[in-house]
Amino acid sequence: MKAMFKMLMAALVITSLSVFPVSAAKEESVDWGNAAYRIIVPGFIEGRDVEVGDGKTTPAIVVEKPAQNSNGRYTFFEIVTTDPDAVLVTSTLYTAEFDQIGDYMADLEDGRVKFSPNLMADFDEVSEQPLYLGFSFRNADFEVIYEFPLWVVFEEGETSAPASTPAPAPTPVKEVTALLASSKVIVDDQQIAFGAYTIDGYNYFKLRDLALAVTGSAKQFEVTWDGVKNAINLISGEAYTPAGNELTAESGAASVKGITNQSKIYLNGEEITLESYTINGNNYFKLRDIAAVFDFGVSWDGALNQIVIDTAASYTE
Repeated sequence: MKAMFKMLMAALVITSLSVFPVSAAKEESVDWGNAAYRIIVPGFIEGRDVEVGDGKTTPAIVVEKPAQNSNGRYTFFEIVTTDPDAVLVTSTLYTAEFDQIGDYMADLEDGRVKFSPNLMADFDEVSEQPLYLGFSFRNADFEVIYEFPLWVVFEEGETSAPASTPAPAPTPVKEVTALLASSKVIVDDQQIAFGAYTIDGYNYFKLRDLALAVTGSAKQFEVTWDGVKNAINLISGEAYTPAGNELTAESGAASVKGITNQSKIYLNGEEITLESYTINGNNYFKLRDIAAVFDFGVSWDGALNQIVIDTAASYTE
């Protein structure tokens, strides 16, 4: 049975996993030919063929070895899906000799979840060899709706090095009252329905909603998440990669509570400060702040009760 299992897993990986181009360590989105199911790898280094026993080789992804979390676990990457039927992810981890060394089961929240498996062996020891991760996306009835295999090779990198300086103090938490925004929003002469809030008289939008709305224009920008740094990365000039849950209407009470967003924010690799709040698990940013950062026009038409975003114009106070 074990021999058959080894052959089956090797065959699955060879036929399912694409070979990725060599690159310096950076965040990468990886899928298996179906973009609805993917992982966001913060410390991706390259794709490489590796030996997995009996002289067989298979494609694998090479990533920086993650640092240990405060709870003793390791976060390998973030799992993302746009399939609304997927509510749960399960996984089993094996060594190159196909000995089980861990498992994982977690609910998806807005199609996302951090992959921090329960390990039954010392990670420093087992990570010296390629590891096999078999994933299953499941529906509300616990039925498998999509599966994918993955070989991972861990290498020492900046993310695994011990911190040389104390961690910065967290951003002071401020609680605010957010009101559902009722204004229409026009983007380059097209009305778009945003889920937005008004806080202290200012309009706050989701970053990913704005990024999707201006994609294709000269003011487009990419948004990615770095789970290791707990950071939002903004990249000007790059087309946005949709996650699948953008531009969804807000539901529930017209007035909700929000708290100060605790994530760091980087613009083209440089840390910046932007006022933002977390509301119902999503981060909302002041529209005028984002307009100033990416230099697109924002104006208010009181007669029509509408916000006008013009990517052909520059931002003015």
